[in-house]
Amino acid sequence: MHPKSQSSRLFALARQIPTPVAIVLGILIGALLTRTFAPSTVPSTAWRGGHTPTYSSSRLNTRHPVSLPTLEQRRRVLDLLTSLSPHHTRECTRNASPLYAQQVRDRYAPLIGHNAAQSSSWLMDLGLGGLDPVPLPNQVETQYYKHRRDLSGGEHKYFFAINLYNSFDIIPDLFATLFRVAPCSGTTIVGMRITIRTSQRTRGAFNHRIEYLAEVRNAAFVPLHELRDAENEYFDSIIFMNDILPCVDDLLELIWQSRRNNAGITCAADYMYNDEIGSPVFYDNWVARDINGTALNNEPFETVFQHAQSSERFQRHLPMQVQSCWNGVAVLDPAPFYSPPHVRFRMARITDGECSASECSLICNDYWAAGYGRILMVPRVKLAYDRRVFDIIHPQRRNLTSIRGYVRLGGLPDNPRTDPQDRSWFGPHDRLFTEEESEAVDFVPGPTMCGAGAGTVLVTSTVRM
Repeated sequence: MHPKSQSSRLFALARQIPTPVAIVLGILIGALLTRTFAPSTVPSTAWRGGHTPTYSSSRLNTRHPVSLPTLEQRRRVLDLLTSLSPHHTRECTRNASPLYAQQVRDRYAPLIGHNAAQSSSWLMDLGLGGLDPVPLPNQVETQYYKHRRDLSGGEHKYFFAINLYNSFDIIPDLFATLFRVAPCSGTTIVGMRITIRTSQRTRGAFNHRIEYLAEVRNAAFVPLHELRDAENEYFDSIIFMNDILPCVDDLLELIWQSRRNNAGITCAADYMYNDEIGSPVFYDNWVARDINGTALNNEPFETVFQHAQSSERFQRHLPMQVQSCWNGVAVLDPAPFYSPPHVRFRMARITDGECSASECSLICNDYWAAGYGRILMVPRVKLAYDRRVFDIIHPQRRNLTSIRGYVRLGGLPDNPRTDPQDRSWFGPHDRLFTEEESEAVDFVPGPTMCGAGAGTVLVTSTVRM
């Protein structure tokens, strides 16, 4: 058959196709060609931290060989990560009051990231957004997302670091919370990168316990520096967690307070059970110091602080400035890790007259010395290391009528703003926010001499405002 007659027959058959079918076929063919030949570009993200890093033109390979975990370790980690159902924290916000849920939505909306599409295609103009890998939001959503981006100042990148040792009991809760916080803070699951490192170095390889702990914490930051050197990737906030039982809104509140107050370090308040008094008490006074440099007390909440103003704010669940803290989790401004003199966890420089102290106390001192002494404690965020303490510090909310021993027969509902359970120290997790908790903290220059361990350590009083 002649090629010309063959093409004529094909053209005649094409003309017999109904017009609607032809349009649909054309759209599908166009979509296929667009996906096939469109260039794959990844939008760059501007650095929005407290400093401007210098980007290298070449990518250096700084990967170091890492000892692989044993098969048994791999199996246990795999079993845990593939069945991440929280054991202790599953009820954190499940039965939250509607008013608290609305407060949370309004409060943390600026933290929620959204990457709008760079440009619209003719497919979107035809209303076929479902063909696009990431459908564009509608007009109402676009305005809402724009509002959120204005509040948050653009995409914010978080680096999560976790140190664990024999902590399999809390891993499901810890990672389940992490995976829930990531989307809320603007990190899509596709963009998450998890690096699990197993340290082969033991305590016996070091002369001092603090030297060993500092080395373990620094090992968690290796990917931070590798990504900077090899990928030119920088982060805006670091969330460093110990073996705690956090709820989603615990971490979101620490992140919110950190960004609201432009804090160098933001921490919670952690608790351990005291058998003598039969109640949880404040725990980490090895690190925590008030703004005068005085160690906090392992006591009930009324007597944790000796500094009168800090104690008053602490008992009202209001954030306050401290000289140092860690308390199970800390949100850090990464600038001192990126910029000279490049702080890192360390032990005390005894030969220079520095007294012995925790590696977390010393990192706070080094933040002060670097001009990042805006260190904040958020008493609303109460953390536990086991289920026993968790249940005590986060009791379930009860109906006021049943508490008083009555049976409701009608009338007005209970007013959550006057709920005495919210005024108790160990109250329900959905404790309503007060206006004072949203106010910016007034930071002051810190002490020239601050308590740390068995003596005092000299720190500068410079504060980056």
